Amino acid sequence: MNAADTSAASLLETLRLARGLTQVELADAAGMSQALLSKVESGKAELSRDRREAVAALLQVPIGTFNGDTAWVPSARIFHRRQKSASKSALSRVRAELELSHVRVESILGDVAPALRLKRRPLPDDGFTTPGEIAALVRADLGLGHEPIADLTRVLEEAGVVVIRQPLESLQVDAIAGWPDGGTPVILLADHAPAERQRFTMAHELGHATMHDGDAAAEHEKQADAFASEFLVPGERLRSEWKGNALPELIEVKKRWGISLSALIRRGWDLGLMTDYDYRAMNIQLTTSGMHRREPDSREPEQPQLLRKTIAQFMAAGTSIDALATRAIMLEPEFTTTFLDVHDE
Repeated sequence: MNAADTSAASLLETLRLARGLTQVELADAAGMSQALLSKVESGKAELSRDRREAVAALLQVPIGTFNGDTAWVPSARIFHRRQKSASKSALSRVRAELELSHVRVESILGDVAPALRLKRRPLPDDGFTTPGEIAALVRADLGLGHEPIADLTRVLEEAGVVVIRQPLESLQVDAIAGWPDGGTPVILLADHAPAERQRFTMAHELGHATMHDGDAAAEHEKQADAFASEFLVPGERLRSEWKGNALPELIEVKKRWGISLSALIRRGWDLGLMTDYDYRAMNIQLTTSGMHRREPDSREPEQPQLLRKTIAQFMAAGTSIDALATRAIMLEPEFTTTFLDVHDE
């Protein structure tokens, strides 16, 4: 099969996984055998025109999606911050969502994609360089100094990273990020978490993207957390601002730096600003009061703007939403919900 056919086959499998369908479920709904669908997805067979249209309707994508002329992007290094109970099928689905997001981002931004200012800074294996030190370098790369980051989403977008908020709660994944070689880094961020947790999750994914290659191992997760902690709250500054372990003072500090109270308490303990006894006592207080689930004095969620503004520019120049949606392999309602609607909590 030619390259276009192979792209169409890969796209079909990715769309199926993103919709949460097995081969058997899609084949039955489209009136074909699972064996035929398997051959199509592996590039060994082609669908008839009628079946292509039926499959497109079932997957809720434009009719011409599987004609072989849809652009595809190289595989990306993918990282995800998941909940412990996330299933293998859920992870496969969200990875497919990310692959589609890369295609959609490239189709929307095209030649107007912002210059990428984010640098990869692989974490050496020598043990002498820490994730916190890498975080300080990335802060310097982005010109952030040592001050609180008022809007992390804006900082990432200005650095050339695309952030997309989506309802990932049912997939039990907080976020997933990918960075294709020579392409645009993309972070899919769950919109169900409090704003402070979303910010930490974005910083966590930023740590993966800059430090790691390949899927994140357990050790990589700890490293990404350490990166996120230093990136959001530089230890040297926190030491100078720490006024003690009283809850009112801690809440003021956490509001200033835009992290959760539990993350601040953990940060203080890691830096030796809080004793083991005080750390345990404070966590018990958070649990019994419900503050570990209901963030006190929570801030408003940050709203990605890069894609919204780019789409608005195309529309102002005369491109219709339907044409943009087709380019992004979507129907207009899903395109609008994903890229134009504001995802308030």
